[in-house]
Amino acid sequence: MIDAQRLRSLLLQFNLKGYTDPNTKYESNGKNGNVLKLQIDNYTYEDEFYGGEPYSGNETIWEDGKDIFRCVYWGKVIGGADIYAFLKSALSKGPDGDLVHRGPMEYVEGNMKYTNECEGTIEEFRQIERIYIDNREVYVAYFNGGRVNIAKD
Repeated sequence: MIDAQRLRSLLLQFNLKGYTDPNTKYESNGKNGNVLKLQIDNYTYEDEFYGGEPYSGNETIWEDGKDIFRCVYWGKVIGGADIYAFLKSALSKGPDGDLVHRGPMEYVEGNMKYTNECEGTIEEFRQIERIYIDNREVYVAYFNGGRVNIAKD
């Protein structure tokens, strides 16, 4: 079984490829959603999402075809703010400290601020990220995830 540090590193690699690589493309999943599929060695990653505003989705990592990590998410932009270029910039920094997923604890650019709060570890976590413009919240997203298939009944 992959150790926690390697899994966290792998998730970061997949996330950065998805968030920052302009050549990375989501494709239709045929069910009114989009999916991103990536491969690193014997690990496969999919990020499948639905909607525009608000949106929802899930991420899965497989090791040799066995699902080992899962995260579900839901988020929204408040009041039609244009935040996605800033969000991409924040996410390109990756998590810092004890954070598991997505961006750093805080990232500021001009009058915009990104925050990332996380409870738990790669084994099991809950996370909330927010964006503020002039101290007014304009974006919120919730993430729940962790390892799967550690033991089967």
